[in-house]
Amino acid sequence: MKITKESAKAWKAEYEKINEIEREELKARLATESVEQSVRTYFSFVKFVAALSGSIDTPPELQEMREKEVTELINKWKLLAERLGHV
Repeated sequence: MKITKESAKAWKAEYEKINEIEREELKARLATESVEQSVRTYFSFVKFVAALSGSIDTPPELQEMREKEVTELINKWKLLAERLGHV
């Protein structure tokens, strides 16, 4: 099956529209989420994509450890920001 140049251009234009809509939705969501929620969302997405792919380079236990580390770092950064008065 051969795709014509016009078809490819039309597909690209529609794909760009969808990407722009998704970017706007992401901006709106991130503006209302805390950092912790954003990190949890990211790791949930990683687990979802890994399940779809059927393979993953990193075992789930390591992913959970990384998520915990990132959450702990965020808490430390917040505490430091509060102590320094830059909140």
